[in-house]
Amino acid sequence: MRKPLEDVFRENLRYYRGRAKLSQEKLSGLLDKNVNYINTIEGGKSLPPLSMIEQIADALRIEPYSLLIPHETQEAFDREKAARECSEQIAIQSKQILLQFLGSLA
Repeated sequence: MRKPLEDVFRENLRYYRGRAKLSQEKLSGLLDKNVNYINTIEGGKSLPPLSMIEQIADALRIEPYSLLIPHETQEAFDREKAARECSEQIAIQSKQILLQFLGSLA
C-alpha cells in the first residue's frame, strides 16, 4: 500500500535536509522563514504551498519532485546499472536476430 503523499514529503524533507547537513533552523533561514517553519512541516502540523516546495528543493539542491517520491525508490534506481542491463539485453537480442537471419539463408 502506498504511503500518503504528505508522509512521503515530510520524510523526504528530513532525509534531504540531513543529507545537505542543514539544521531546521538553517534551512528556515535560507528560506527567510521563522525558525520553527521547518519544524512545523516535519512535525506534521502544516504543509507548504507548491511555491515553497520549489524554494525548499532549491535550498536543498534537489528537484522539487524528489520531495514527493520516496527517496528509497529514487536511490534504488542506478542509471549506470540500468544502462548496462539494457546494453546486455540488446546484445543478446541482436545475437538472436542475427542467428535467425543467418539460419534462414541456409
